[in-house]
Formats: sequence, C-alpha cells, structure tokens
Amino acid sequence: MLLTCLRLSGRHFIGLLIAALLLACQPMQTSDQPAHPLTSPNDERSYRSLELENGMSVVLVSDPTVEKSAAALSVGVGLLQDPMAYQGMAHFLEHMLFLGTERYPDPDGYMAFMSRNGGTNNAYTWLDITNYMFRIDNAAYAEALARFSDFFQAPLLSPEYIEKEKNAVNAEWSMRREMDEFAMFRIGRSLLGEHPANRFLIGNLDSLADKTPGGLHQATVAFYQRYYTAGLMKLAMISPLPLDDMAALARTHFSGIPGRAVEAPAVEVALDFEQVGGQRIHYVPQQDRRELQFDFIIDNNQERFRHKPNEYLAYIIGSEMPGTPAALLKERGWVSGLSVYADPAQFGNYGSFTLSLEVTPEGMAHRDQMVELVLGYLDMLRADGLSGRYAGEFRTSLANRFRFLEKTDDFSYASELAAAMQDYPLRHIIDAPYRFEGFDRAATEAVLAQLVPERLQLWYVSPGESATQQVPHYAGRYSVAPLALPDREQRLASARAAGLHWPARNTLLPESFALRETDPEPRRLVAEEGLDLWLQGSRYFPDQPRGELHLYLNTDARLENPAGSVMLSLWADLYRQQQAALLTEAQIAGIQVALEVDNGLMLSLEGFTDKQPELLARLLQGLRVSVDEASLAQALDRYTRGIRNARHAFPVRQLFPALTTLVESGNYADEALLQAAGEVRVAGFREFLARQLGRNHLRLYLFGNYSEADARGLLATLESVLPGREALAYQRSDILAPVRGQALQRHLELPVEDLGMLSLYAAPEPGVDGLARARVLEVHLANRVFTELRTEEQLGYAAGAVGREMGDYAFLALYIQTPVKAPVGMLQRLGRFAESYAGILDALDEEAFQQLRAGVLTALTQPPKTQSEEVAPFLRDWQRERYAFDSRQRLIEAVRELTLADLQQFYAQTVLSKEASRILLQLRGERFREAPLAELPGGRPVRSPADFHREMPRQAAGPDSASGS
Repeated sequence: MLLTCLRLSGRHFIGLLIAALLLACQPMQTSDQPAHPLTSPNDERSYRSLELENGMSVVLVSDPTVEKSAAALSVGVGLLQDPMAYQGMAHFLEHMLFLGTERYPDPDGYMAFMSRNGGTNNAYTWLDITNYMFRIDNAAYAEALARFSDFFQAPLLSPEYIEKEKNAVNAEWSMRREMDEFAMFRIGRSLLGEHPANRFLIGNLDSLADKTPGGLHQATVAFYQRYYTAGLMKLAMISPLPLDDMAALARTHFSGIPGRAVEAPAVEVALDFEQVGGQRIHYVPQQDRRELQFDFIIDNNQERFRHKPNEYLAYIIGSEMPGTPAALLKERGWVSGLSVYADPAQFGNYGSFTLSLEVTPEGMAHRDQMVELVLGYLDMLRADGLSGRYAGEFRTSLANRFRFLEKTDDFSYASELAAAMQDYPLRHIIDAPYRFEGFDRAATEAVLAQLVPERLQLWYVSPGESATQQVPHYAGRYSVAPLALPDREQRLASARAAGLHWPARNTLLPESFALRETDPEPRRLVAEEGLDLWLQGSRYFPDQPRGELHLYLNTDARLENPAGSVMLSLWADLYRQQQAALLTEAQIAGIQVALEVDNGLMLSLEGFTDKQPELLARLLQGLRVSVDEASLAQALDRYTRGIRNARHAFPVRQLFPALTTLVESGNYADEALLQAAGEVRVAGFREFLARQLGRNHLRLYLFGNYSEADARGLLATLESVLPGREALAYQRSDILAPVRGQALQRHLELPVEDLGMLSLYAAPEPGVDGLARARVLEVHLANRVFTELRTEEQLGYAAGAVGREMGDYAFLALYIQTPVKAPVGMLQRLGRFAESYAGILDALDEEAFQQLRAGVLTALTQPPKTQSEEVAPFLRDWQRERYAFDSRQRLIEAVRELTLADLQQFYAQTVLSKEASRILLQLRGERFREAPLAELPGGRPVRSPADFHREMPRQAAGPDSASGS
C-alpha cells in the first residue's frame, strides 16, 4: 500500500506538537562500545546487530515472551526514484513481490501460508523507502522467512500478473483520488520544478501503461534489478529464539540476496526558492474544511536528531499556553486549533516545517491578520533570540518517556526498526526519536532562520476559494499567486501589540515514581445507587508507575432522541476546546487525556499516576463548560461539517459505522442529527448541561498504579465537583437480536466515486461458541475473499471478511469497495462466493484447521504488551456489567474445544441456510448513481434507524447475558 497519512505519518514524522515530545534521552555511551542498539531501561529483550556477507544490515531481537515471530525488510528506495515514464513504479513493484517467487510460484501461496499460520503481512511505499513486514506463529517462522526472503531473491514478476496488478494499483488510486491530503501534497510538489518529488506517487492505469520498448514488465524488472540489492536493505527480526539461532536463520535465508554494488539513492537537485517559495495557494477541498496552512521548506537536518531543533521549535511555536498564537487566535474566536509538525527529510534533500490552523467562520475574514500575527511571532522569536529555557522540561519529559517505554506489537516494532535503520546510526535506531543531548542554539536558530516568507507555501483552504485549475490526478481545484505580505517590522510590531509572548512552563511533570501495593483481581470498592468504583492492579506490569483512570458519566440523553446525541457531542467538543492548554500540558507530562461520547461522556486518563489527582481535579472543574452564541455556533459548525465530511471517507471505512447505526440504539441517521443540530440554542444547551450534571450514573474504573486510598481520594474529588446529583440507573444501548429469515437492507448515497458493500450473516443462536467459530473462520475466509475478488478478479483494492460479534450474536460478513462493479452485480458476486466457499471449507483438512485454530488461540493468549492491552478485556466486561470478568477466558476455552465439523456446521447454518438472518449495506458512490440498488430476497429497507430501533427485537441486557470478547 502507499503510506497514506502523508504529513501525519512516515518515519520522519515528528507529529503534532505533542507527538514531538514522545521522546527521551539516556546517559551518553562511549563511541567505542559495540554498535548494538541503545535500549530503554524498561526493555528486557536481548538485541544483536550483524552485517551479512552481502552487505545487508540486520538487527535481531530475542523476546522469550512473544507468542508470534515477526520480521521486516526495508529497501532504501521509494517514490523519489520512480522512472518518469512509469510514475508509481516503486509502489507497483511493492504489490508485485507478493505474487509469487521461483521457489513458491503460487500467486496466493504467501497469503494462504500466512492465513494458515496465524499470520499478518503488509508493506508500504513512501518517498524514500519501501518496507515489507510480517508476523507469524512461532512454529512457522523458518518457513515464513524462506518465503519472505525469496521476494528479494527471485520474484516471478510475471507478465500476466503485471497486467492484473495494474488494476489493483489503479483501484487504490481511485480510493485516494478524492482525499484532500493527497491533492494538497500533489499541488505543493508540483511547485518544486525539476525536483524528483514533483511526480505522481501512487500510479494508475495511465501512468503504468506501456510507454517504452518492453513495456511495464521490462521496466519493472529493470527497477527491481537496479535497486533491490542487499546493500540497500535493512532487516529486523523478532522471535523468542536465542540470538545465535536467529543469526543462523538470517544468514540462511538472506545471505543469498544479491549484493550488487550500488550507491544509495540520493536526491541532489537544488530548489530555486525564487520560484518555489513566496507562494500563496488557494485550494477548494472536497470536504467542507477551512484551513490556513504555513508550509516552510527547510534544509534536510536529519543528522541533528540528537539535539532535535525541529521538535524544540515546535514545542514553542505550537504551545497552547496563554499568550501564544494558538491561545490568542482561539480567544479571538478565529481558530479552533493549531498544530505544528515537521519532517526533516520530506523531499529527500529538503524537509518541511508546517503550521496548520483550523479556521472558524468568524476567522475567515481575518486570515490576512492571522498570517501577519503568526509570521510576526516567528519574527519575534528571532528578534528575542532562542535560549534553552525549555530544555529542562523538554529533557525531563523525554527521559520519562524513554525510561518507561512500553512495548509495541511485534509486527509494528519490526517495521519501525527496519525503517529506522535507513535513517539513523545502528546504535540509535531505538533511542533516536527519544534522544535529546541538549539545546543546540546554532542548529535551532538555523531552522528558525528558514521559517521565512521566501521559503513559504501559504495555503488558503475553503470551499469558497477562487480557483479554477484542476489538480493533476486528484479531485479538487486550486490557484497559485505570489505571496504579498507586510514587511518584517510591521509583522513584528503587530505580534508585540497583540501581546504574544513565550509560553509558560509545564506544571504536571511527574516528580515521583513510587509504586503502590496492588491486587491484579478487579475489586468493587463502592456499589451504591448511581455510583460504582472499581480498582484493579496490573498483573503483567506491577513495576510501572502508570495507570488508567476511566470515568463514565452515564446518562440517558443519547438514547432518548437525536438532540441528546447532538448536545453530548457539542459538550465534548466545547470541553476539548476550553481545556486544550491543560490537555496539551498533560500530554507533554506523560498523561494522555481523552473525552469521548458514549451514553454520556467517558473521561479517560492514561499515564504516570503521580500528578493524576491534581489533573483530575482541574479536568472535572472544566465539565461545566461556558457557552455563548459565538462558541456554540462554532461548535455546531464543527459538528455539522464533521458529519458531512465523514461521508467523503473511503466507503469501506464507512461500512462498519453504518452497521453500528443500524443495529444499536442511540445511533441516528445523519439527516436526523443535522436536523437536531439546527434546533440547538444556547438556553437549551445550558439546561441540557445542568440536567446531565445533576442526574446521572457515575462509574469509575482504576487500573494500574493506584492504592485503595488513591481510589477513594479520586472518588471524593469527583463527588465534590458533582454534589447533590440524582442517581440514575445504568443506561445501555439496545442491540438488535437477529431473527431467522429476516433480511434487512440499508443504503446511503455518498459524494465519492466507488461503491462500498457489506453482506452480513448473523448466527442463529447467541453465545460464545458462535463467536469462537466466527473468529477462526474469519482468518481463512478473509484470505479467500482477498485472493478471488481482489487479486484474481481485480474487483477492488479493499476486499475482505470479518467474523465478530453483535452483542451476544456472532456474525460473518463479506465486504468490498469497488470502482468497477455496480450494486446488483456486486451482490450477486458476493453471493456466488459465499456458496462456493462452502466447498472450500468442506475440503479443508484437519491439519489446516488445526493451524487456523492455533493461530487464533495464539492471538488470544499472548501476554499483553502494554497496560492498555491488559485492561482492555476487563473494560469491555465492565461496560457490559459482566462482573465475572471471564469473557476472554471463556472465548479461549471455546476456541480450544472447536472442531472442524463445528466450523463447517456453523457456516452452513449461518450462511447457507434459507432462513439465514441477513443484513445488506450499500454505500453508493457517484460512479454508480444511475445503477439500480441490489436487493435481498424479502429484504426490508431501513430508512430511519431510530424508527427501526423502537420496534426491533432486542437482545437481553445486563449481567446475566454473556458472550466472549
């Protein structure tokens, strides 16, 4: 796949201001020590680095606790190296390597092997890297490495599949062509002249059409032979094996990769900033968004990772403390948010430093003033001179993060290591993003000196921009004009007159890492009418000074009507806006705060526990949000635009939210929510707020480093903020109880091109046995859908299957996003697949079944990597009032007892039965607007989910209804 998050992703990504602080340092090591990676004190894994005879660098990670093994191999080549005649080549080649090798020629062989052995695999391509990764059951690791390594020694690159796979790349482009991020990135690069970043990244049928002798096939082989050499490759391996055994595996499987002498690709084309900089770009987005974005092009400073000049500047410029640009512009009502992020090597020899402002309707008339203030603030920083005044808290935040660095899943970790090996010295591939050796004035001032109009691409983004030029390869219109600005003296004077100044210091950094005596079994400390308090220690991480606090202010508002749902969302939005500075301060200090809408509000704190009591007290005071006409209007604008913009997401990503809306009460159609939003007034919102704070059910779950005294103290703080409230019974959504022979269908019209379709079959009976069967079937079923509908028939880039739960009932569902097949034909094809799959399942042998089951069991039983993973199944049971907290264990036992005959019988009863309970979702894009919708036999259209919820058969709710999770 193409790495899709653009500026908010990539291994160079520094991130929104706070993500820049997910960093740390550790005492310096002498340079003559072995070049093994420096690791966190919290990391007990064993590491070794080596170089194979062919020049490939390898990092080995031995972790006796892992139930699955992983590997990733990165190649130091990407989209910047695409031939101009075949733009999208690096991405296309990434696709092709999965489609057979000389030793394993079956195009489906690799995917089928992964499916049989509990595997996961993927790859991505970006401007300067292509990265391949997999995870597999430990017993299959050696064969997985054999298959994987053959990608890089003897791929078939067969002409037949070269022709087929062009369609998959084209379908992926079709999915992304309406994404504003891709369009804006394309426009910005189109202004770079002859720089190699100025080209089409994804590829499509036109860019990959035959244009040279030998066509695409010969060009693909030539690209592979030129760049896929061991000297440009970095390998990361993770398994429970001893390091010596892993080293032997690396040599056995990867030493045969050719080590052709080739220089690492380097971009050396210099930019002419008289042509590139000083540009104002007006862009008309596909989504309803208003942004003011400052894109500065900076010199590549990747080698400065030890002193982090970009992050240090982002820390200052992006602060939400009083007197900063973010705080001032929010106070004036001109913006809803400001983010700062940088990429030191965005374009190879150049990087980027970006400030992005989300503009309010009121702010649209003041965009030129905002430009003057932001640039004036940068002028002020230059005039005042940078100092290390924030280096202490910066270093402390980073050191705390690194000292207690948590594991990530091995699939992601292998990928991250292989990518980091392309960027950093081997010794620093782990600590580079966390390392800060002190404030470097010269390096930081050098970056600040480049944040000037001469290096600026300034974006005015809104639906009302004057723009007629079509974006190449993407939807959207734009225009470009020279940038006209007030001079430096005027900008600086405006910034000082507005009262802009340096941010204040952080007050929430932890001072103590004391550990509490805890019990890993959940304990209910308080069970009163309208009030619950639960406490649980960590079984796997008792030595971590971290904890998770989940406060559920449960109400009935969302269940009553759309207005209640709307006002809960507005409440959460206003809270986040008004507490932005505090949330930012907490995040820097290592405490993540989230406020989400459910049946009420869920306030969650996760991180170091030392300052959580103080933080919670301040957060709770903010629940009584202040609101006036202007702030409510802005919140309503964000809310309604959010609903409309969500309809521009990939159809495949809208399918499962649409399913939830259909089967679970408290969810409403977009039209109902928008209508309710149009009726919200300040007085009504204030009454709503008082009612929710005065009548509710409070539930508090503490997990991790908390004592009973801590828990009761936090509860006392909560009760002091919400005194004299009326107790409410715990409110839960109703969930559809599937009925034999019932067929429900719902369709939505989308403002995008493709069709999204989901065909669901619900189990005839509730219970954990059905979920166990669905989980195991999902693995095999998803692979067959992908192989037949995506790889062989090229019906769409995203195609698959899931086996999950809808309350207490399991279900199986087939899904696809297609740019080529209309609804009727697509449903017919899914139906034929469902029927033919029964034969494939009947032919499944016992050995293959045992492998499938073992893979699911491994995923369910492997130890958690983090506290959040550990607590997740307990929280699910807590929310569903299953106080035995045994749903995960019951599911494990059901999977263990499962037989192949059980699996086959479940599929027959759930999918093939004439009385199957079915749901069909169709999300019809513009390309198929005139095509008729598909219909299920006897299907009942659901036009209003709310009306349907009032009459639908409901599943039993409460502590006695239990399934797996």
